[in-house]
Amino acid sequence: MRSGALVLDFDGVICDSIDECFVSSWTAYFNLYLGRRPAYLPVTLRKDFARLRPLVRGGADFMLIQEMLDTGQNASRQSEFDAIARVAGDDKMRLFNELFYKARAGMLERDRESWLGLNRIYPHVAAAFSFLSGSAPVFILSTKKPEFIAEILSAKAISLPRDRILYSGSRRKLDMVARVSEEGGFSRATFVDDQIDHLLCEEAAIPDATRGPPTVKVLLATWGYVKEEWLQEPLRVPTVTAQEFLSLVRREFA
Repeated sequence: MRSGALVLDFDGVICDSIDECFVSSWTAYFNLYLGRRPAYLPVTLRKDFARLRPLVRGGADFMLIQEMLDTGQNASRQSEFDAIARVAGDDKMRLFNELFYKARAGMLERDRESWLGLNRIYPHVAAAFSFLSGSAPVFILSTKKPEFIAEILSAKAISLPRDRILYSGSRRKLDMVARVSEEGGFSRATFVDDQIDHLLCEEAAIPDATRGPPTVKVLLATWGYVKEEWLQEPLRVPTVTAQEFLSLVRREFA
């Protein structure tokens, strides 16, 4: 059996994409969903969007944030955000997801360079990829569709086989990580994400060192879109800083 695999979330772990998500979701919400643009933009809009960003788990959630900001709704906890999504309903959230990706694809087609410029690879991650060989057991697992990830990686001169860019959709990420480990013949996998819900077992509200499939080690990226309370008890999970991530990659995957 092969040794370990490294599985990375994309947005908030590899790529600082908040500006692209802000612009794409704003365009989708006002141009494609409402069919109108606001009379003015609050100067705090980008800051308010960033405050809610850690609660996002999929593309439709970005548009939900735009609607919340437009209608004066707020959420400080994941449970509050999820309650607003339930009120919106499955049909509306599916439409939000469709329109979000339509707006993103349209922006990429009309002005590729500007769209790519809204996506920034974290410097320490770029450094990590610079000393990883093409055969290094690295995978990307994201709710972002692979074609967009591939565009960004190519523009940033990061080479990764397309079959290692995996789309989770609505599937549970921990299950997919375990499948990657099993199907690839790896003895273990290390999974790095910045959304705490993707790292927690459904079976336990407070995880411990044995959380998730036994072959999977989970780490919360502290440089991503994290909320301060995720780094504290009782919802603390193992964390990894930028420097620790570089050391981990050099030690176990280079």
